[in-house]
Amino acid sequence: MTSVKHAFRRSSAISVLFDGPAFPFIMILPALLMLGFVIGLPMLEAVRLSFDSIALRRPAAAGTYGVHNYLRLVADPKAYAALGFSALYMVGTVIGSVGMALTAALLTRRVIWFSGLARVAFLLPWTVPAVVTALIWGVMYDGNFGVINRLLDFVPFIDGQNWLIERQTALPALIVAQVWNEFPVAYIFFLAGLKAIPDELYEAARIDRANAFQQFRHITLPHLRFIIAVIVILLMIMGFKSFPIIFILTGGGPAGATETLTVLTYNAAFRSLDFSYAATLGILAVLASAMLVLGYLRLLPRTGHGDVM
Repeated sequence: MTSVKHAFRRSSAISVLFDGPAFPFIMILPALLMLGFVIGLPMLEAVRLSFDSIALRRPAAAGTYGVHNYLRLVADPKAYAALGFSALYMVGTVIGSVGMALTAALLTRRVIWFSGLARVAFLLPWTVPAVVTALIWGVMYDGNFGVINRLLDFVPFIDGQNWLIERQTALPALIVAQVWNEFPVAYIFFLAGLKAIPDELYEAARIDRANAFQQFRHITLPHLRFIIAVIVILLMIMGFKSFPIIFILTGGGPAGATETLTVLTYNAAFRSLDFSYAATLGILAVLASAMLVLGYLRLLPRTGHGDVM
């Protein structure tokens, strides 16, 4: 009789766990623990490191805790310049990627003879690693034998440029390479969103004699609002933390003109060997990214239920 009672109590406890409101949280607990281990611990170590004084060129200062790295950050003009360029670079890549991806999705929405091949071509840049992308564009931008300057030889009144050496052309050149690498992510989202729009809406609009622009404005864009919001957030994060393309193509040059926070953090850690200050710069990059995303979300219109868009 006692064993039956124990078994009943055990089964009741199990049923409470798996049938109660706590069941979804139990299911995601392993994933949360893994995220905490993979993301949380490195973040905590970066915060601790930012208050330390670990620099291989000043080994005696290790173990000296304080806010000196943050005071140095506030007074560092290179950090402000890198933050400004990171924001400018992010805006350029977001606008370019969204515009290019939406145009490509609109062109390949309908199933026509070249749409399948075009979709494969638009997705190919996504399969290329960022390092390889940077090397490809580096060859194309070469001032002596690059294909871009060779093509410009056939255009009157336009001379070839040293694309990655001149200050006025380095930023646009980097943005073009970054957009080419990341726009397929947005293209997939847009193509899926366009496929979900009922064709009956466009047929009704054509019956009402709405032109292509009016259909795009009153049918396509409203149905893509949520997708655009998600894509912009993803591209903002990707653009702000971009490193391989910038580092390989310009290394932050010329004369620091294209130095982002990620490149500045790398230089502080592996060239100046100042790991504590590099951790401080990394924390600044994380906070800046979070503030940009939160600010963008605040600007978005909300539905009556409080949801974005």
